[in-house]
Amino acid sequence: MIVILIDAILIVGLGTVLFSGLMSTARAFALFTAAVIITGRIPFNDALDRLTTPAILAVTSLVIIASALARLPGLSRAVFGRAGRGPRLTLARFLGSAALASSVIPNTAVVAALLGPAVRRPDVSPHLLLLPLSYMALAGGMLTPFGTSASLMVTGEAARLGVDLSVFDFALPGATVALVVFAALVLAAPIVLKERKAPEADTSGIFHIEARIDEGSALINQSVAAASLRKLHSFYLAEIIRDKRVIRPVHPAFVLNPGDRLILVGDVSHFDELHGINGLTLDAAPKRQNTEEFFHAVISGQSLLDGKTLREADFRARFNASVMAVRRGEERLSGKLGDIRLRTGDVLILSAGPDFGSRDNVRPNLHILDIESPGQTPMPTRTAWALGLSFVTFLGVALTQVIPFHHAALALAALVVGLNWTSAREVRRNFPFDLVIILWGAVLLSLLITQSGAAAAAAAFIAALTGNLPPYAALAMIFFFAWAMTELFSNASAALTALPVALATASQLGLPPEAFALATAFGASASFFMPFGYQTHLMVMTPGRYRLSDFLGLGGIVFVAYATGTLTVLTFLYL
Repeated sequence: MIVILIDAILIVGLGTVLFSGLMSTARAFALFTAAVIITGRIPFNDALDRLTTPAILAVTSLVIIASALARLPGLSRAVFGRAGRGPRLTLARFLGSAALASSVIPNTAVVAALLGPAVRRPDVSPHLLLLPLSYMALAGGMLTPFGTSASLMVTGEAARLGVDLSVFDFALPGATVALVVFAALVLAAPIVLKERKAPEADTSGIFHIEARIDEGSALINQSVAAASLRKLHSFYLAEIIRDKRVIRPVHPAFVLNPGDRLILVGDVSHFDELHGINGLTLDAAPKRQNTEEFFHAVISGQSLLDGKTLREADFRARFNASVMAVRRGEERLSGKLGDIRLRTGDVLILSAGPDFGSRDNVRPNLHILDIESPGQTPMPTRTAWALGLSFVTFLGVALTQVIPFHHAALALAALVVGLNWTSAREVRRNFPFDLVIILWGAVLLSLLITQSGAAAAAAAFIAALTGNLPPYAALAMIFFFAWAMTELFSNASAALTALPVALATASQLGLPPEAFALATAFGASASFFMPFGYQTHLMVMTPGRYRLSDFLGLGGIVFVAYATGTLTVLTFLYL
């Protein structure tokens, strides 16, 4: 009884922490792993063995390989083609390229590589391109068992439990899903993602900006109205911070004191209006009022900035850059810039020092939208051809399964580093430590769910509920269970949470376990509704100027197409 209680506390506690957002996913899984080992629910040696599972080794190798592939020249031209095509043709080529890339490269890396080129595309709005990119990367990842970390983990854990999934098991359902999602996006995205043309609704340049009243300022002892801070054209005074007190809303008669922090919200392309106010000091003010000199940067999914304030991250010293403004979707931020807890997907406007582009820590933490990734130079042509041929050979070996996939991935990763196609320094700064911790914790979570009896109990419930229904009803329940879990956990941990339930359900109903394992993998990657449901959604939300309604509208259409395609093909093939 005590053991059951401990297991329940560990599982429910992890779910509660992840759902509440009290800490990052990696930190939550790290604490969960420590608790599982300390309580003795999984012996230390067994837990350590799970850290080196083939799936985790394969995911890590793919990240290293992706860092080299990102340096291949001509990326933008390859995915977009020549300018002047219609929006739908441009979108179709863009999404087709993203789907093919995501089938063999981690989709986070694909979105990160295409984010900047899509934002800089002159003839098509990022609003039309970025959310479809995130959705297509998810769907394209299902073309192969190694296209997403969830599929890799399901394939590896299922094999350990005696259920072998091959490339061909993913091929037909994956191709079906990719095609129906592609069609849904090309047809629906230009309709659902219409640009908001009204000037008052265009918030693409609206940022949270901080200014201050220094000693000796001409604004001291003036009221807000007298200082003309209520009549600004491109900004409005949202709040004033005095000591630790936040004054909001700000009354026109409020008198300004030295040390007051003014939080303004407005269009950063009109910084000169703020510079024209005598006595108002902008933090990290640029030397010249030319917005083309600013860097727009998106916080990456694995950034050390996620969950930290600028002060806690020591941003200025770490990157030799100052944050002038912050934007998070259409959310209203409050407080000093230095006190805002940053999140994946936030857009920062940076005033950077001369060595900003050469710093090792920029690209792992920030996606720069205005220019190609700083500090990254394209490969020489001969090296690019060598890498391309090596990668094609790797794909051939992986698809034919001549040798185990993780062996092939490790071999190519070693070749990439050994021939200096990506440097050891590049490997160190791109190594997915957080992802490894999450995957390790997810494997232990799956093991705990199985040995606690929770998987068997859930399977018995599903079997009883669907026993008198057609077999596809149970398959659909597993798919939707995995989908529900992915809204709570990450997609890999959702897959490993649902997998033991899926296999136990198949066993109790006497149905093919392969179908239920595949339903788990596909359901765990069906995160389309919420911006915080998947890393890449957060990455594109602010640069693409999306609202929750955009995710619900387009995501609903994509989810219906994705779920229908998956369940139809799996039912036809296995049941």
